[in-house]
This record gives sequence, C-alpha cells and structure tokens, in this order.
Amino acid sequence: MKVLYVFGGIPTYANALLNKLADKGVEVVVVVPPKKSTMIGKGVRVIGREVANYRVITSEERKSLLGKTGFRELPSIIYREKPDIFVVGWPFFLQYFTQPELRKALKETKSKFVMREIPFQVPPYGKLSSFYKENPVYDEDMNLLNKGLFFHIRQKLVAEIRKYCYSHADGAVVYSSVGKEILPTYNLSEKSVFVTYNSNNSEELLRIRQELSKEQPLLPQNDHRMIHIGRLVKWKRVDLLMDAFSKVLSHFPGAELVIVGDGPEMENLKKQAHDLKIGSRVIFTGEIYDNLLIGRYLLASSVYVLAGMGGLSINDAMTFSLPVICSVCDGTERDLVYEGSNGFFFRENDAVDLSEKIIALFNDPGLRKKMGEHSFEIIKNKVNLDTVSDRYVNAYKTILSN
Repeated sequence: MKVLYVFGGIPTYANALLNKLADKGVEVVVVVPPKKSTMIGKGVRVIGREVANYRVITSEERKSLLGKTGFRELPSIIYREKPDIFVVGWPFFLQYFTQPELRKALKETKSKFVMREIPFQVPPYGKLSSFYKENPVYDEDMNLLNKGLFFHIRQKLVAEIRKYCYSHADGAVVYSSVGKEILPTYNLSEKSVFVTYNSNNSEELLRIRQELSKEQPLLPQNDHRMIHIGRLVKWKRVDLLMDAFSKVLSHFPGAELVIVGDGPEMENLKKQAHDLKIGSRVIFTGEIYDNLLIGRYLLASSVYVLAGMGGLSINDAMTFSLPVICSVCDGTERDLVYEGSNGFFFRENDAVDLSEKIIALFNDPGLRKKMGEHSFEIIKNKVNLDTVSDRYVNAYKTILSN
C-alpha cells in the first residue's frame, strides 16, 4: 500500500506517525515545500528530511484560492508515484477544487482521494451563522476573525468547496470523534469517516518515563506544583492560567506553576507575574524540545493545566500519569479527558472556575493519584502511537477495499 501525503512542513508528531506507518509496511511518500510553509503556525517546529524513514519530495508552493498555497507540480507527482491513496488536508484540498489536472491525475491513476481534517473549527454544513455565533473564532493573537460580511462570505465559499471535495472523496481521517458528527453534513457517509485520534511519539515518552523512574526528581518535592506546556501565544491563554494561579496561592501559598515554552507572549507573561506578585512562584523554563527534560518537569508536577488551545501536550501529561484540567481545546480533549475520572473541564475563559478545579485537586491527593493512573491507562490502552497508526492503516485498508 502506497500513501502520498501533502504537508506544508512535517511537525515532529507527524514525523513519528509517518515513521510508524512505514515500520508497519506502508510505503509513505510526503510532498512538502523546500522551506516551512506560511500555513504552519508560528513557532511550530518541523523536522528535516534526515530523520525520516519514508520518502520526501519537495515541490514549490504557489498561491491559489483564498490566498492559500498549493503545489503546481502535484498532478505530475501523482502520475509519477501512482499512490494507492492520496491524503490531503486544509488548505491543500482547495487544489482538488481549483485544478482539474489534479482530479484527472487521481482518476487516471485510480488513486483514492482521502481528506485529512482537523474538525474542531469546521462548522456543520448549513449552520454557519449559528455555529460562529456560539463559537467565536480567534487567531493565535486572539484577534476575533468571525466578524464582518467578508468573513461570512468567505466561510460560505469554503463550505461549498469543502462539500464539493467531500462529495468526491473516498474517505476522511480525523483526529477527534467530533469529526463523526460534522463531516457527514458535507455529503460524506459516516462510515467513510475514520477517527484515528492523535499522538506524539508515545513510545519514546514511555521509554523516558521508565528511564527517569531511576533518577532523582528535577525539582524539590511539591504536591501543589502544576505545569503548562506549549508555545506562548495568546490563544493558549496562559494569562488566564496566571490569573487562576494567583487565586490558588491564597489557599496554597507554597504552590508553584511551571510554564514550559517560549513565544511572543513571554515578556507579557513575566510582567503579569510581577504585577500579580506571584513571580517567585512561577518557573519559566523557556523553549524545550528535549523530551527527556520535558519528562523530568512532568514527573516533578502533580497537575497539568491547559487553559486555552492545544492538544498533544495533554497526551504527554497523561503519559506521565498527570490529571488534566482543560476547557475548549482542539477537539482531542473530548477523547482524552473524562470529567471527574482523569481530570476536570472548566468553563471557557473563567479564571475563577479554573482556580476552583485546581484547588479541588490540590485538596485531594488520593483523587490526584487515581486520576493520574486513569490518564496513564488511557494512553497505554487507547491513544498511543501504535494504536493511532493502526487506526490509519485500518482506515486505508477499508477505503481501498471499498
């Protein structure tokens, strides 16, 4: 089975998945631009070709519909590679709509057309107005996007293009179960939507966890230490977490907050910590890409908190047996966090409710331990690199058999 993917760059988590698929006998080919695409978020780390056991083809990007990019050479690549399955996600599936040569190439090579969707901000078809009224859309700098006539005209156009593409797709792979609810509204049968979940390199993290169990903790023992991991951009809402933490300190003066990451909000957050007079209780580690060091910080913490957007950091925290507190993230939280079982959900943008959830866990070490154990079980049995890659392989086999 030969699968051809299109990416604007290969993030580390995708690299782990693609390598795992290759290990399981899938011939993986990936088309990327020579340099990281502008479609990739600020600060998102992408890997080089030297760490891949799959094949990488570079192709120049070009501007296309809606100001997004595509690959002019994609039809010729399809003719040359003749993949069994062609997998494409936003915004690259726009090219299927705009380029008849691509549709012709897929038809003549009998390649299956599969959409790879991140569904958490995709409105159900025909319900754009109510969706955006209930779910405001922000960019990473927390600028409100769903305002003005042009936005709604643009989203209506995107919805029609998405419906056209799904009407012609052989299937879709989505990383959260919410996709099963949304994508069938775009003329794709529910049985053709495959929930794969999402995972970092859990095998490496589990090995690191075992290795670190023999070491002394990185930080002094503190049962009231919580941790956040992620790029320091506004939509991660670390500012909200700091507000909540200041309230927690009135109940637990010895509590600590570890913030792992860097980004444009670093100085603003340090100033906020100073203004709230909590600077001595907040540890800013800066940017860390070394999983061994991240693991040390996770093992030294008792609660993981994600106050805004994100996803895979939840997986990492659960791999190290931490309970999770989060709100509305990227959709994957619905498949990872179970209210009262391995974590809590707080009301979106509500610092008081977030602080109360943290205090509840800090007050109950037995509950923290039980929740952390359940987190680990979910990773071990349900959402890890092996099970996620199996879900992809089974999805592709089913699509081919149909």
